[in-house]
Formats: sequence, structure tokens, C-alpha cells
Amino acid sequence: MEIIVNDTNIFIDLQSVGLLSALCDLPYDVRTVDFVMNEIKDPAQAESLATLIGEGKIKVGSFNIDELAEIIAEHTAISGNLSVPDCSVCYYARKHSATLLTGDRQLRRYAEGNNVTVRGVLFIFDELVAQNIIDAEIAAQKLRELTNINVRLPKSEIEKRIKKWSNT
Repeated sequence: MEIIVNDTNIFIDLQSVGLLSALCDLPYDVRTVDFVMNEIKDPAQAESLATLIGEGKIKVGSFNIDELAEIIAEHTAISGNLSVPDCSVCYYARKHSATLLTGDRQLRRYAEGNNVTVRGVLFIFDELVAQNIIDAEIAAQKLRELTNINVRLPKSEIEKRIKKWSNT
């Protein structure tokens, strides 16, 4: 089963539109890292994630001292605004030959530069519809909700999906 490693913003976006548990219904091995878990400050989001982790639907990776040293060295060596948690999810995805899920443009560019496959929240929406986990009309509705919450999403790609899914 393909591993997908989630950055914080993917969890927040999906939780904000009530689709976090639907992520775990996809045919992927859903993972994140402890650094990401420490970034979740909203109690409702933390509780939802804790429930899914407790049910074994999301796995949380951690690092040994040597791996932490590599992550810190990588963080120190790069320029830009990537955080240690950003570097940790990229490191984990690279180490496990996994797909990284993020909405962070800088992290996306950095990961792609390190030969990591990167997808965003729209990939999840596409998969939820393709796997019949949610129907197209619900996906369009949830995507509209998400655009009101996260203004950084690619508007043209969202509009294409909303148009397609609203006509099915």
C-alpha cells in the first residue's frame, strides 16, 4: 500500500471541512510525524487526530537521535522559511519512498528538488471522489467551504473541479 505523509496544513484543511476521517478511508497508508502532531494546537483538531491515531488509521513516525541530527543539519543548510517540522516530513517521505501531502509551496518545491513526490489537498479531493468515498456534489460543496477558509489554494484548479463535480 502506498504511503502518504501528511504535513500539518493538510490535516487542518481536511478537518475544517469535516473530511479528516474520510482521508483514512482511502487506500493509502496514512502517516505523519511527531513534529506535525506538535504543531496541531486547536483542541478539536488534536482530538480528531488522536482518535484516528488511536484507531490505527493514522501512524505517527518519530526519529532516533541520528535522524534528528540529519533533519537539523538539513534545516540549517537550507535557505528560506522551511521549519524543522517541514524538513521532518520531507525527510520521512524521502526515507520511506512516500508521497508527501502538503499545501506549503516552499515545502513542495524543496521536496520536489529532493525527488519526493508531492501532492496537495486537491489530490485528496480527487481521490475521495474517484474511490466513491464522497460523491461529486459533496466534494464540490466541501471544496467551496475550503476556499472560504484557505485562500491560498489554486483558484483555477478548484473552479474546474467544482464545475465538473456540480454537473455530475
